[in-house]
Amino acid sequence: MHKYRCASCGNVFKSDYTAEKCPKCRSRILIHLEGEPKRKASCSSCGGGSCSSCGGRCGC
Repeated sequence: MHKYRCASCGNVFKSDYTAEKCPKCRSRILIHLEGEPKRKASCSSCGGGSCSSCGGRCGC
């Protein structure tokens, strides 16, 4: 479950999937408040570019 706030109209809504637009005003500018991020955060040891420096332990 994801929770978003629309930057244009301030509407706060929940969605089972990654939302693309605000259901109230149809704006595409959404602020993700809760839930799994769209992208996995990059590893601090390899920067997300190459796992050779951490031996693949980071899983990125």
